[in-house]
Parts: sequence; C-alpha cells; structure tokens
Amino acid sequence: MKRTLLVILIVVAAAVAVGLGVRWVNARRQPAMADMPAQAAEAPAPASGTPRGGVTIDQRRQQLIGVKTVAATKTTMTPTIRTAGSVRSAETRVADVNVKLDGWIRELFVDYTGQTVTKGQPLFTLYSPDLLAAENEYVLALKARDSLQQSQIPEAKDRAGQLIVAARQRLALWDLTEEQLRALDEQRQASSTVTFRSPVDGVVMEKAAVNGMHITSGQTLYKIADLSTVWVEADVYENELPLVRVGDRAMVTLDAYPGEQFSGRVIYIYPYVDENTRTNKVRYEFANSRGRLKPGMFANVEIATPTSPAVVVPLNALLDSGTEQIVFVSQGEGYFEPRKVKAGRRLGDQVQILEGIRDGEMVATGAAFFLDSESQLKAAVQGYEPSAGAKGSAAPGSTLDIAFRTTPDPPKTGDNQMEVMVKDASGKPVDGADVSVQFYMPAMPTMNMPAMKSEAKLAGVGGGMYRGPGQVMMTGQWQATVTVMRGGQRLGSKQMPVVAR
Repeated sequence: MKRTLLVILIVVAAAVAVGLGVRWVNARRQPAMADMPAQAAEAPAPASGTPRGGVTIDQRRQQLIGVKTVAATKTTMTPTIRTAGSVRSAETRVADVNVKLDGWIRELFVDYTGQTVTKGQPLFTLYSPDLLAAENEYVLALKARDSLQQSQIPEAKDRAGQLIVAARQRLALWDLTEEQLRALDEQRQASSTVTFRSPVDGVVMEKAAVNGMHITSGQTLYKIADLSTVWVEADVYENELPLVRVGDRAMVTLDAYPGEQFSGRVIYIYPYVDENTRTNKVRYEFANSRGRLKPGMFANVEIATPTSPAVVVPLNALLDSGTEQIVFVSQGEGYFEPRKVKAGRRLGDQVQILEGIRDGEMVATGAAFFLDSESQLKAAVQGYEPSAGAKGSAAPGSTLDIAFRTTPDPPKTGDNQMEVMVKDASGKPVDGADVSVQFYMPAMPTMNMPAMKSEAKLAGVGGGMYRGPGQVMMTGQWQATVTVMRGGQRLGSKQMPVVAR
C-alpha cells in the first residue's frame, strides 16, 4: 500500500510540473475544453489569500521530489547595481568660442575637429572694420593725453583720461586681452587684424571656422571640451533607484581596456523616469587626466550601495503569486507550514525577507512549488463539499462498498468511460440508485489556474454496476467524488485522488 501511495505521489508531482505546462496546450485541442471557460466562471474566484494547509512529507519522498531545507540567515546585504551607459563630455567643461562683432577670418591656426588646444593658444586672426576703428580711437586718445600733459587746463587733461578709459573698456569688452591692449599702449599703432585665442584647455568637438569666411557677432566658431573630467550616464531601473545616492562610489569597465577599472562617483540623479524603459538616468563623474575615457565609449557600470542587515532565504524558497508571498517553514518530522511573508530586495540567488521569517528558521527549497500544490489541494479537499444534489441526509446506518474505475485507466484528457460498482454492507449489489461522479481541481493562483470541476451522471446496467461517459478537462491530479443517492437521500459517497494523463 505504501509503495502504491509513493508511486501515486511521484506521478502527481510529475503531472503538476509537466502536465500544467506543455500538456495544457495539447489539452486545449480536446472538445471538452470548449466548456472550460463557462465551468471556470462557475467555480469560486480565488480569494486574495489562497487557502493552504500544512503538508507532511517523509524524508524519502523529500529526496525523490527534490525538497531540501535551508536555514534563513541574517546577513549584511551589499547590493551591487550593474548597468550600462556611455561616456560623455562634461557639460560644465564645454566652451563656445565666438566673437562679439562682425568681420572676416584672415588666418586659421586650429583647422580641424579633434585637435587638442591649450588655454591662450591662437585660434584665428580677424579683420573687423569696427574693431580697427575702435583701436584707432584708443590710439588717438592716448596721443591726445600725451599732448595735454603740459596743459594748464585741468579739465582738458581729465577729459583726455576719460576718453582713454572709455576706449580701452570698449576694446576689452570685444575680448581683446590685456597683452594686446598693452601692445597698443606701447606701439601706438592699430593693427588691421586681431588674434583670438582659446579660452580653455581641451579638445575641439565642433568647428565652423573656415579661413576667409565672413562671421557675424555671436556666431559659434568652435566648441572646445575639457576632457580631463568626463561624465558617464547610465540607466538604472526604478526598483533599484532608492539604492542610489549622490556621492556613491561607482566603478566602470570599458571594452577598450579589458581588466581595468576606473573609479568615479555619482554626481546627479535625473528627476524623472523614462516611461518606455522604466529607467532613470544617473550621472557619474570620472577623472580622465590621461584622456583614456573618450566620449561615445560604451561603459559597464557597477555601483556599490550602502550595506544593511537583513534576513535572507534562497530565491527558490519564495512563492510569489502577485497577491501574496509564501514560504514553507519546516516544523520538524517532515511537516511543512505555509507562511505568508513580505519579501524585499533580491541579491543574486537570495531574497530579503522583511516580515514572517526569523533568523535560523528552516525553509523548504528546490521543489517548493510541489509543496504549494499539495498544500492548496489539501486545503481545498478539507473544505470541499459535494454538489447540491448530494446534500440530502444519508440513510441511517447505511454502509456502502463503492468501487470506481475509468477506461482508460488512468483517465486521459477528454472523454472517458466511467464505471461504479455499488454494494451494501453484506456485499449485495445495490440497484436503482442515482450515481454521479464529480471531478474537482482547486484553484492554484501561483500557476494562474482557476478552480475547475465537471460532473457525470451514470446509468445503472444491473448487478450494482453503473456506467456512463465523463470528461476530464486537463492532465493533473483531480479529487473524484462518487455520490450514491436514492429518493433524495444520500446512501453513501466516496472520495479518492485520480491522476489524469
């Protein structure tokens, strides 16, 4: 008997794991499945908390189906966020080179994109009639002041000084350097062209300047980026975003330099989430004095998040149906108790348990879904009542011997022939009764399966034998209930597990 029970349980496990998957598709082709939506609608909808019962499984069965127990442990979690991004020039270190007046470029010293320049390096010379006129005004003001040095009229000397200050300020606002202004002071000679220089160290990212071109005030001629510091921008999923803080350390690896790591930090977290990817951009800053991090490079980013103590269990110990999270806790001697928990963050093959499990408690892993199926089935059978037609009172003192079989045996998906032999306590066949067979499978929310049932009425053929066709909607374990009625009273019933293939 024990060996037969063991075989049945193994078949049940295989049927739940395989039958509910691959064979579900094949079963849908059977004619009986056309009625399944209507019958599933009649079945009670699963409550927010699915009923479950404790499960007892001996050591041998645990080994056969792969159930193992592992202790929940309290540890320090240091989640590492891994993401991908790209290297960009730092926006705060980009200079736009332009002039504040119209003119023509006479000579071009920096003449291609990507050229490295230093602060103060000549970029181009400019001829501008307005600038030349302003230089001449400045030179004339200098000469007028010199000629009035011996004047006995103080107002004239002051006026000449004011003209010099105004002319000098005008040239400075047009970006002439102090060195260029001193040259005018010394030489007292205006130049037809003026040299403009780079305001920063960096690399030419954009170049519009061309030798001989006419330019207008405000026109961008160069964009120069200082690449001694660069940014990496990467996408972090919104569920990981609370772990990221400004100032966190980040490590970057690049395909160009295998085996090397570059250290930086988080400097900015974007204030919005991309609705399409459900990610949030995070900006990291990295020193780049040697220029090895080049804008446009693909970067793999790892962020070390703050550590926190937590109770963790293996990931495969947690059953998450979407509405509830369950862990089976071992109480010893093969008894497993289903317990609702509140799960937190995942770390590799472990998951944090916020509520429901204490440090050191033993939890089931490996085949927890088998335990869950049996737990739901046990709770459903314990709370199951036969159909309304079987609710009449049983005849006092009546005891029936009910034998049930199907053809084929075990039953298959779709139509099957069902037989029931009914005898009384003395072994005499019972004829003239109303015999029905009901198949019931409880809801399994973790597998997104509704409760299902079907019922067949059998006709008496004499000698206590009742036969008739019946349908099995899908593979798996069903609870079969044979009910024998007469005159509105229940003479007897029998429940048994049936595995459909």
